[in-house]
Amino acid sequence: MIRKEAGLAFWLDWVEHRGGLWEDAGDTALALLPAALASELELPEETAITADPDVAREDGALLLVTGHPVVAKAAESVLAAGDTGTLTLAAPRSMPPDAATLLSKAREHLPVDHGRLDPRADAVPERALRPVLRVGALVGYELSAEDHFQEQVEVFVDVPSRLRVPAGVSERLAHTGHDPRAQAAPPAGLAAAVHYASTSRPDLSAALAEAHRMLEAAAELRRDGLARQIGDAYAKERGRAEEYYAAAVDSLERRAATAPEDRAALLRARIESTREERARRLAEIAEKYRARHTLNPYRLHLLRVPVLRLALDVRRGERRYPLDLDWLLPAGEFAPLRCPACAHSGAQLVAAKTHLGCARCLAPKRPTPQPAPESVPPPRDGATAAVGPSAARNAEAADGAAPRSGGRAKAGRIAEASGTRAASSRPATPGHAPSPPQRRSVDPQTLHKRAFTFWEHAAGGDRRKLERMCAPDSPAAALLRLYGAAGPLYGIGVAPQERVESCSAVVFPAEGRRGWDSAGGEVRTDRGRHDYLLRWSLGPDRLIAEVLPHQSPYTMNASTMMARYRTGGTELGTRLPRTGAELDPVARLLWQRTPARHGGHLAARALASWWRLTDPRALRERYPAAILAAAAERSACYWSGVGGGGYGDAARLWQVPEAELRKAGMHLQRLLKLTQDQPW
Repeated sequence: MIRKEAGLAFWLDWVEHRGGLWEDAGDTALALLPAALASELELPEETAITADPDVAREDGALLLVTGHPVVAKAAESVLAAGDTGTLTLAAPRSMPPDAATLLSKAREHLPVDHGRLDPRADAVPERALRPVLRVGALVGYELSAEDHFQEQVEVFVDVPSRLRVPAGVSERLAHTGHDPRAQAAPPAGLAAAVHYASTSRPDLSAALAEAHRMLEAAAELRRDGLARQIGDAYAKERGRAEEYYAAAVDSLERRAATAPEDRAALLRARIESTREERARRLAEIAEKYRARHTLNPYRLHLLRVPVLRLALDVRRGERRYPLDLDWLLPAGEFAPLRCPACAHSGAQLVAAKTHLGCARCLAPKRPTPQPAPESVPPPRDGATAAVGPSAARNAEAADGAAPRSGGRAKAGRIAEASGTRAASSRPATPGHAPSPPQRRSVDPQTLHKRAFTFWEHAAGGDRRKLERMCAPDSPAAALLRLYGAAGPLYGIGVAPQERVESCSAVVFPAEGRRGWDSAGGEVRTDRGRHDYLLRWSLGPDRLIAEVLPHQSPYTMNASTMMARYRTGGTELGTRLPRTGAELDPVARLLWQRTPARHGGHLAARALASWWRLTDPRALRERYPAAILAAAAERSACYWSGVGGGGYGDAARLWQVPEAELRKAGMHLQRLLKLTQDQPW
């Protein structure tokens, strides 16, 4: 049969989908291609094809197997179009379980501490449809300049709970047929499907963001595992380079020790240049073996799964807490359930006296352990040294003296300094980098007040006060440099003719080691409302670093994630007014092209990083302006986690040589030292 080879079978299905026909003739097949398709593939309209090399050689048929350029072109067109749609799964024909059986299964599946599951009065199981997202992507792994891999990953996410569907359940859902009676208009194309998921309902957008996070986490784990397999090659190449340069420097030093003074000066200069060349070579080797991965999404299905909805009450004495459970009919399992109080999963439900929660959010708070007092060496004059406030009070009481606050504070500071020295001198665990310090948030009331003050100065046109509130060399400062006091307003989409009337503010304190203190809300004008998000810097001054067109950090993260799924990996275009500021050629190119591709806030990041360079003229003398602008935009995209962060994508967008772009990008990274915490 002609369809035994996977690549050829795929190509035949694709031709049929594009309006062509084919006829099986045993070892060969005759494909009839439409004129447009034949022109696209550069093939005759009547083409004999086969997967057998002997038949192709004897009969003159076209050999089509996996890897052939024609098959690869078909695969690229399918991936570019995307596999999107809305499917209503068919319910099984067998009788569903009755209410008593479902209640028994629910009690077995979901035990509740201090409570019991009971059916709600006069409630019977109802049929409903539960949305589940099926997201698929191709992950490309680049482990070195020679080692490249590509794998297919897929994840099923329950939309209401935003939890991953177990593997057994997702496999059964994938093999369940759809209901032909259901009427659902699928979105046309991947970009339209993502836009539908992000704007139709907030829970779809959150579930899509969670699916992307799961795919990213799985890809990073797989990438790190693959990178460890080639760690020996990196160590060997680095060792050879270090050995070579060490021998070269040693030879030059021995020659310089016995050479005349004029010759020794030349040799010392060669030693310095050799060391610089060594540093460049080691950086090139590290970049060569730096593991990367890219996600190329191709599938987005919104599955409507038929369920039996069981209305229950969690009882604790006379108290009742409502809880609905969905029995997935095609899978024969309950849908995932989040804690109704803290929105976490994986912990047992607990019926408290005031509400329903889980063992994680209702766990008793443990008292904070008091640190053991550090010993302080006695002073040289032999006086007794106190180790803390209590010791100071005891010493003063023993001497019959009244306690003095200054002595207590000084003793406390001595003990604290000793503890700090002891902690800093403690050796780190071998093989593990020390964790970054936990970020501390500013008082929310202070951030709330600063947000209102910031927009008051922006509406009043007070540039000097805004500059004092913004961090230097930041995207917020870049907006001020471009437009003056109106820069922050233009950055969130306010038109020049609009007049600011009021604003709202909600504070989002920093969470974790990579969190940012931020405040978001709306700026209301005489023509509409505009979302904003202010982010504060991490320094002691806590100045405003960014002005973003989002209402909260969560909508910003969802928008950043969905930028990867849009066509070309870019966000929706942003139109900004013309600027009267004087711009060098690189900055002018960035401001002309980047906002339309990635948004004004990412263009501000790219400009902030470019303006942070101490000597940009030296770079402009070495590289063309278009290559530098492409490198700055690519770095901003890469470290911001949005689409278009690859050298190949940037080279195609800017139409510049990829090799030159890589060289300029590495040069910029050495100067700027960008990170995920500092993407500008």
